Amino acid sequence: MSLFNKPKRNIRRRHFNEDDEDNENRIEVADSQPVKLKTKKKDKPKQTLLSFGEELEEADDGEVFKVKKSSRSKKLMKQLDHERRKKKGEEKMQMESEQANMSIKQENDLEIKTDDLVVKIKNTGPMILNGRAALVAGKDDYTSEEEEEQHSHKFRRTSDKADTMKILLESGCIPDAAMIHAARKRRQKARELGTDYIPIEDQSDDKGKSRLVREEDHDRSDDDDSQERIDMTVNTEARDKEKRREAFLASQAPIKISDDESEHENEEEEWEAQQIRKGVTGAQIVAAQQDSLMQQQYSMGMNVNQMLGSGLPLEMVMMPAPPPPPSIQPPDPTKIVLVSPQEVTSKIRGRLENLKEVHRRHQLDHLHLEHELEQTLKEQDECEIRAPQLAQRFRYYQELRGYVTDLVECLDEKLPLVVELEQRWLDLYAERSTELMERRRQDTRDQTEEITLAARGQVARKGPEIDARVRRATEREGRRARRRRARELALSLSKHVDGMSSDDEVTEQQKCAFKQAKEEIENNSSEIFADVIDEYCTVKGVLSKLESWKETDIDAYVEAYVPLCIPKLLSPIIRSKLITWNPIMEISDIERSSWYSALLLYALNVKETEESLKLDPDVRLVPSTMEKVVIPRLTSIVEKIWDPMSTSQTLRLVGIINRLIGEYPNLNDKSKNLETLFNTILDKIKSAVDNDVFIPIFPKQVMNTKHQFFQRQFSMAVKLLRNLLSFQGLLNDAQLKNLAFGSLLNRYLLAGLRVASAPDALCKANMIVSTLPRTWLQGETIEQLKMFANLIQHLHTQLDIANPTHTEAWDYSKSILKIIKPS
Repeated sequence: MSLFNKPKRNIRRRHFNEDDEDNENRIEVADSQPVKLKTKKKDKPKQTLLSFGEELEEADDGEVFKVKKSSRSKKLMKQLDHERRKKKGEEKMQMESEQANMSIKQENDLEIKTDDLVVKIKNTGPMILNGRAALVAGKDDYTSEEEEEQHSHKFRRTSDKADTMKILLESGCIPDAAMIHAARKRRQKARELGTDYIPIEDQSDDKGKSRLVREEDHDRSDDDDSQERIDMTVNTEARDKEKRREAFLASQAPIKISDDESEHENEEEEWEAQQIRKGVTGAQIVAAQQDSLMQQQYSMGMNVNQMLGSGLPLEMVMMPAPPPPPSIQPPDPTKIVLVSPQEVTSKIRGRLENLKEVHRRHQLDHLHLEHELEQTLKEQDECEIRAPQLAQRFRYYQELRGYVTDLVECLDEKLPLVVELEQRWLDLYAERSTELMERRRQDTRDQTEEITLAARGQVARKGPEIDARVRRATEREGRRARRRRARELALSLSKHVDGMSSDDEVTEQQKCAFKQAKEEIENNSSEIFADVIDEYCTVKGVLSKLESWKETDIDAYVEAYVPLCIPKLLSPIIRSKLITWNPIMEISDIERSSWYSALLLYALNVKETEESLKLDPDVRLVPSTMEKVVIPRLTSIVEKIWDPMSTSQTLRLVGIINRLIGEYPNLNDKSKNLETLFNTILDKIKSAVDNDVFIPIFPKQVMNTKHQFFQRQFSMAVKLLRNLLSFQGLLNDAQLKNLAFGSLLNRYLLAGLRVASAPDALCKANMIVSTLPRTWLQGETIEQLKMFANLIQHLHTQLDIANPTHTEAWDYSKSILKIIKPS
């Protein structure tokens, strides 16, 4: 709707001729005709009569389509006109029959007719016409030129003919570009005829109804006509149904067609038939024909016009009739099978038995459900009684969970500090032990070099190495002299043999540094848990919480594997107490420590008996702690600190291992931690045999003058043999025999016995035999001792019984041969 009135324009009338009409109809020529484009140059813009003419010209850019008709097309047109005149009468009859058949077709069906076929297409939604179909749909809106001249060049429509364009729009069809183009041509033609106004539609038909009008569609200049009201009705379904019904009834009215119009329509229909043959397949045509035939057969018995006249709605008229009810045929007497009363009775009894079985199952289900209901009610009562107890138990476990979480976090934070202090302590003692062993080996090398130079008669040259060797020799002799004075002051009754004592003396400065470092480690170890309360840093405090759990709910205590987790949980606390523990250098008894007592008294009950202890899940608490905490600590001490050449250290080590194995039954051959400890001991002994044993072999003239070094080195080898054999009963006998006899006795000691004199060799042999375990000497002679026994027999033959100095050696040889039992 326009908001402003448009100024009136003086429209110049244009006369039409047949050429103009041909130009308008050029678009109707067959697709095979050539199309040529001609471009016109305009010096000045041409004024058009259409309100939207300028837009068309701007869109076309001055290009005009012109289609030329060929002579062949003209001949075809003449032939078609001739055929139309012949079939004029037949077409009129067909039109009347078609109008009668339209009353039985559905509203949304679309029927396309040609000369020799009829195609029916069902319309299921809004129909969009495009192309030629849109032009054909709007062709009835135009009148011929002769009618326009007779009626003073004014557009009018007959009252008895329905507006095809209006019907299509009201039925829901959406106009496309071709239909809009046809409407524009109609308006343009009306303006060129010189009419003052363009009657779009009858105002009487749509009186009282308003719609939106665009400015391009209606060029109204009057104020009264432009001021129309808009229909704001929301529910338009009833109105749309009424419009479709009126359109359907209007399409059933007979239409009078003039000769010219009929010819024009026949031409259009023929063109449409040709296009349909091109676009529609045979299968689609057959399907449409079958559908149309079925529709006609279905509606043969219904008087549609009578039902519409009675006022029934169109939907009820077009509704398909319900299917006929099924017919019931009487039974055939010849096919009836006679049934005896016994069969009927048996069937009834069978049915009765089945029902009884079903009833029995239902009774069982009922009893089962009653039992379940009773159990459920009983459980409900029990749960109500146990609810306070369970609530209290839940609170207890929540508190216990919080405590365990805090304990684990605390131990995770303190464990790195404990490991660091352990490593510092081990490094401190390992440095001292390594220094002493290296000094002993260096003294052996220095003495060997001195004897070698003396045997060759060479004099040592002066130099830094010689000065260092002299300094080391002076320190060595000073340490030996101080040990000799100490033994004399001790008034020891046993005879001392050179080489049997350990040279572990250090300077005062080294002692002070070692003591200061040791005290610092001890102070740091005591401050690890200084900021923690006793419940989280002492064994007794942690076990008190676990003991209350055990007393409260022992089943949950066992199911949570608490007895297996206690050693690992207490490991950081116990390791912090064992940081300065050194069982091979100091006499210390871990059984007297506070943490050991707490483990031993954990969950102690006065009423316990031997049978009740067997059922106690914590009966293996102390052995498990010793295996998982103490044995690994002892293994690291042996690896870093223990010197196999030290008799005191070896005896302490053997003593603590024997005590642990004897008191704790879980320390057996299946214990992996104990196996690791024994493997470490064997590795240390092998290293000592390879690096610390050296017995020089020199001519007898040299041995007479420098025999002290030989005696000392031989005694050190015997000392190592004794320390090694002290592990008999702990280590594997086969491995011990291989090390003691195969590597040490037969390789080193027998060589020394061969270069010594017979009395001296028998005295040394007596020292060797005294170190052998008595369990090994019982029974048959050991294979590795045969060489030793043969050497004793050879030395025995060299003794002189008349010589008093050989008397002691004679006794030694006889006792040795009696023990070894040579073959």
